[in-house]
Amino acid sequence: MYISKLSVKNYRNFGEGKFSIPLKPFTAIIGENNIGKSNLIDCIGLVLSQDITMFKKRFLDVDDINSKTKEIFKNSVVNLIEEETIDESKIKFPDVRVELILDELDEDQLAVVGDWFYEKTFTKAKLTYWFKPRAGFKRQEWVERQVVNLRELLSEGKVKKEELYHHVEFPIDQYEYIIFGGNNPTNKCDPYFLKMLKLEVLDALRDAKKELVANGEYKLLYRILNRNYENDFVEIQSLLGDLNQKLKENKKLETIKKELTTYLDRVSLSNPSELNSIDFNFSSPEVNEILKKLSIVYGENPVSIERNGLGKNNLLFISLVLSHLASQTDEKTKLAFRVIGIEEPEAHLHPHLQTHLAKNLSKVINLKGEGVEKEGEKEEEEKKDTQIIITSHSTNITTSIDLDNLVILYRDKDQIKYHYILDGFSDKKEGQDHIKYLKKYLDATNSSMFYARRLILVEGISEQILVPLFFELYSKKTLESIGSNIINVNGVAFRHFLEIIKNGYFIKCGVLTDKDAGKKTEKRAEKLKEHYKINSDVIAVEINDDTFEKEIIKYNLKDKGRELLLKVFKQLHPIKYTELEKSWEKQIDVKTYFENIENDKSDFAFALHEELLKDSTGFIIPKYIVSIFKFILGEENEEQTK
Repeated sequence: MYISKLSVKNYRNFGEGKFSIPLKPFTAIIGENNIGKSNLIDCIGLVLSQDITMFKKRFLDVDDINSKTKEIFKNSVVNLIEEETIDESKIKFPDVRVELILDELDEDQLAVVGDWFYEKTFTKAKLTYWFKPRAGFKRQEWVERQVVNLRELLSEGKVKKEELYHHVEFPIDQYEYIIFGGNNPTNKCDPYFLKMLKLEVLDALRDAKKELVANGEYKLLYRILNRNYENDFVEIQSLLGDLNQKLKENKKLETIKKELTTYLDRVSLSNPSELNSIDFNFSSPEVNEILKKLSIVYGENPVSIERNGLGKNNLLFISLVLSHLASQTDEKTKLAFRVIGIEEPEAHLHPHLQTHLAKNLSKVINLKGEGVEKEGEKEEEEKKDTQIIITSHSTNITTSIDLDNLVILYRDKDQIKYHYILDGFSDKKEGQDHIKYLKKYLDATNSSMFYARRLILVEGISEQILVPLFFELYSKKTLESIGSNIINVNGVAFRHFLEIIKNGYFIKCGVLTDKDAGKKTEKRAEKLKEHYKINSDVIAVEINDDTFEKEIIKYNLKDKGRELLLKVFKQLHPIKYTELEKSWEKQIDVKTYFENIENDKSDFAFALHEELLKDSTGFIIPKYIVSIFKFILGEENEEQTK
């Protein structure tokens, strides 16, 4: 079983228009801050039960309801102040809905969700959380009371009309929630069966250090150790009994007891029925008290959790939860399905550990289904009853997860939308070749493209170094400030990347490429431009007449640009510079200059970058590069309308 589709309406940053997203048994969600990644996981907890990792109530606070929806609601109440008859039917009270579609059910799971089917095939179940005004809510009275208060505030001149909506009280105390199965709100879910479906969340602000010590009843380690232990710790209890006997036999403690008794006799009244006798004992040998003394240590030379690094504790915390969830030993309520939500698993981890963790997280789902050899027999494969959803901002995590499972949340105007990275790729050979390439060659640097909505794709390191600076010189802005990244495709494999871009999510993508005149690949760039002209609103391909470096030289042969390029050349080839200085007194020879830097293009790019940072006066950016800047900024449309 897994949640194949999640729909949400009016919950936090998800508004009145229902947002729906398909999910997979293992799903990785990326996107900018405050886009709703955590909210998607949290709203699942409104439907499913919670166990060891969080205790969140299903009754919502006012702040849990979408702010825009609340504003519209309050303004609709304000609009009634000018009407003679106050009619509550004109007011739409907001509701919150979360729907889960459960798919691929096995026989045991079918027995649990049997009352929640919603379509004729009886293969999928639906669970809905509905937060709404309660049936006995006297809406007319409430609306009339609000309107009277607003009219009074307005007549007294205390509040301007446009600010009145701030004074409409949201009737949160008149709300209730129900959880029902199928399409019928009267089909309320039996709490017994609902407890068999659980959500565990490791949130981004988890305090691993505190949870790994069992010194309190609400600590994670204690809750895990204290569940269904039955007779598992009897041996420890008996050992405590043995220790108490050893205490009685200890001579040092016997001497201390005698001394204490002597002084106790002197300071307290004598009572024949109650002698002043004392003893030493291990107090509270009950199992739950024993468990509170336990903590975990980690490593070959273990130290206490308090002295461990944040990264180690974070890994240990995740492992502790996953280990417990994999065992699912709750005998009181048999579990049919569990969702594990992990927010920002990369927290405090070295990049290598991030990669290793990400590659292995998806395997957690399959650990129980591998089968174990036991006494010559292979155990039957267990059911698939675990789903993992992670959120991340890490490029190392992103590149270590199968692209099939990677989905981006993004904002398009006022709406939140989603895009699976490989959505739109053809099932034919060409489409599958693109996917194979991307899965093989997307690294942590190039995967940064998924964290931006505007891109510039370039061929090599020189462009990667200089183009961002050129953009800053041209626009007086950084690429980062407009949410844009530059991606070095390390060659001319633009089409593999452009297939992702044309299928959705991205706003603009500019491509800077060489013409390759006189080479076998001479027509490559033109074919690329022709192929993607149908996507010209999103993709622009600009082709230089020669190489990137030659174009820079061509545009800066004379004047201030020449002076700057000469400084760069002198740094790279001081001896050659003395030979050529006089011949380049008025104008640089492009062919000679390029021949001398052709084998150290990256050094040229770094040196030019440094000189431009000192003084860029008079330097001219090649026209084809400027064209891409205008496209990325949306300025090309402005020019066409002039």
